[in-house]
Amino acid sequence: MSDIIILNSGDHVALDPTQSGFAHGFGIFETLKLASGRLCFWEEHWQRFVRSAKELSLHVEFAEEQALEAIRELLRAEGLRDGAIKVSLMQTGAGSQCYVYSRPAMTSGGAARLLFASDSKQNEHSLLAGHKTHNYMENMLLLASARSAGCTDVVRVNAAGQLTETAVGNLFFVQGDTLYTPGVATGILPGVVRAVVLEAAGILGVSVVEGTYFPDALNLMESAFVTNSSVGIQIVDTIKIGESQREVECAAHPMVQDLIEALATVEDGSSMLMTDD
Repeated sequence: MSDIIILNSGDHVALDPTQSGFAHGFGIFETLKLASGRLCFWEEHWQRFVRSAKELSLHVEFAEEQALEAIRELLRAEGLRDGAIKVSLMQTGAGSQCYVYSRPAMTSGGAARLLFASDSKQNEHSLLAGHKTHNYMENMLLLASARSAGCTDVVRVNAAGQLTETAVGNLFFVQGDTLYTPGVATGILPGVVRAVVLEAAGILGVSVVEGTYFPDALNLMESAFVTNSSVGIQIVDTIKIGESQREVECAAHPMVQDLIEALATVEDGSSMLMTDD
């Protein structure tokens, strides 16, 4: 397991400032939910991790089972059963180094309040579009701007003015009996939970459209929610646009409630037991 460094609480790691991993944020990462000793959606995260590594010329010089064993070792050492597990791959010279560590679980804190951020446009043609990279500073700045405005996250647009995603999640909204979400061509990160929700919607017989939507859709949606691996589905109750704000139906739309229950079922059935009960 020489290519994986396990970071326990209080550990520190030395990074060479001349290497791209440090100097340029040249790296990718995955954040996985750990619940009651079970790792959620490992296969989906691993597949995205390997795909991004290949497309961005980062070397994964270890097998999937080695990564899982590193996570198990971390959990044993820390006595963890709940939280978030981070798997980070950074470029180091001609090779790469993988780090496995944990952070506390993220809670949703209730319904989401979204701030429409029209000034910071995503480049849907970027080489990094669709990858979860260490170039995350813009996302963190947008998240901070949302919170300073009394919101929890932002809603972004791309260079074409189309709705994309939030700083840390994917956007869904409901009109009538149809579920809508921005498509991959808009430049979004195709989230793991997003994919599970889309699959669950199909099983439930919900009509789903992945497409391109413009900001006026924010004034038309009957219900909205955001997704990410940490909180699953988080219902939106407010969207702030400039000096005005729009209240969205906070009580879960029947379709959304069905999707929340379906997501919980899939998560429970596909999670991987990592600790001894």
